[in-house]
Amino acid sequence: MWNLGRFVGCALVSCSMLLFLLSGYLALAHYWIQTRWTKSEATVLSGELRQFSSGSTSGTGPAGHSSKSYFFHCTVSYSVAGETRRSQLDSPGSTYQMDAQVWASNWSPGRHVVIRYKDSNPNKIRLDDNPSEITAMGSLRVALYFLIPGALLILTSRPDRVDFR
Repeated sequence: MWNLGRFVGCALVSCSMLLFLLSGYLALAHYWIQTRWTKSEATVLSGELRQFSSGSTSGTGPAGHSSKSYFFHCTVSYSVAGETRRSQLDSPGSTYQMDAQVWASNWSPGRHVVIRYKDSNPNKIRLDDNPSEITAMGSLRVALYFLIPGALLILTSRPDRVDFR
């Protein structure tokens, strides 16, 4: 039983180390975008709810499984060096149509959203603060959820040493 606890503890600590590395990468990627991409305000011109289906619908049972994802697709306009550009943005996909409808209500025509565009390709845009992105802080939090129980399992699964004097 002690060995199982120690093994599970080591596995949890190993997973947490991978998540710590992931959070470092995410922090670097976020820093890169914040410093290399230009922040701008865009105006929503139009938008529509869309549905994306994946998987096969032929057959029955697991082979015929299909999944649907709903999202809000909109066209925005923004200014780059005095020139007005247009591009598309998509909300995060969700299995619930209601989530896409909430995005649609928040992104009505005329509404302003903060975006970032790539200087080398101004048509490539993204939301400035996208709530669906995995963040470095979120990854660190999950890493701690693995590290603390793993360390406790390792510490508590140490067999007591017997002194043979």
